[in-house]
Amino acid sequence: MDRWVTAASSLLAILVYYNTLDAGFVYDDRRAILSNPDVIGHTPIKSLFENDFWGTPISDPGSHGSYRPLCVATYRLNYILSGFKPWSYHFFNILLHSIATVLVVITVRRLLPPHCIRVGTAVAGLSFAAHPIHTEAVAGVVGRADLAACNLFLLSFLLYTEHVRLRIESQKRQYRHNIKNNIMRHQLTNNNQNFRLSCHGLVQQIMINVRRLLKAGKAGPLRMLNACEVGTGSVKINKCQCNGSVSEDSGELLQWCTLAGTLVFAVAATLCKEPAIMIVPLCILYDYLKDVRQEDSYSKVSFITYSIVMYLG
Repeated sequence: MDRWVTAASSLLAILVYYNTLDAGFVYDDRRAILSNPDVIGHTPIKSLFENDFWGTPISDPGSHGSYRPLCVATYRLNYILSGFKPWSYHFFNILLHSIATVLVVITVRRLLPPHCIRVGTAVAGLSFAAHPIHTEAVAGVVGRADLAACNLFLLSFLLYTEHVRLRIESQKRQYRHNIKNNIMRHQLTNNNQNFRLSCHGLVQQIMINVRRLLKAGKAGPLRMLNACEVGTGSVKINKCQCNGSVSEDSGELLQWCTLAGTLVFAVAATLCKEPAIMIVPLCILYDYLKDVRQEDSYSKVSFITYSIVMYLG
């Protein structure tokens, strides 16, 4: 069902604006594309990061001040592929709108509660695909700045939600691990006391150790050294501590990768259109709302994340 909703929303986004393929360059398209030296290729690549959206040096007093080098780079790519044929520019806009619709569906599916996720994703995806408020952004080639920024904005937010999910799961695993260690410590203390107070405890401990040695001996000498099952009375550990530490390290690495990806996409979105910088406070707000009921130790980790996002964002 979820795949059908995603596919239907994406297809609707294409069908609604399919007729724009026959359109030409209008209004600001002429200045931003037809007469822009950064698009035509009369300037080196580095000039994309030195000029504004219209090809004027950003340091010039008459510059518009709109700094969108990544968006201008997509226009330049269009020009390399098809020159000034407008259909390719419009086709790229429609493609970006379709991808943005898919990302909206994924985002809504992640945020909505389970009881309304099916209806909510369908309504959000289909509404976003066909809402008339997107007409100017999709039909006008200069609207690509909004489309590209939207895609990168959503990718950044989705990566951050994954970062928060991984972090919460890591905290929960650590919490369960601490509880298990406390139970083990309590059981070991009780077993030691029983061992000291009764002969029955001595016999029981000897039998447990002999049984362990027999089992390990049947498995071979290497298994004896690498045995991961330890019996402590009524408590057993079935997973090797080495495997646990490896999974924890990989989980922590994945957390940092998702956080780094969030920042990279946030910067890229801002270089497509300036208002995309709002992804930073949005991520902080999302993190705060997820962190309201967590413990103090988790809040300290969240504060570190806040600091990194604010400093680098």
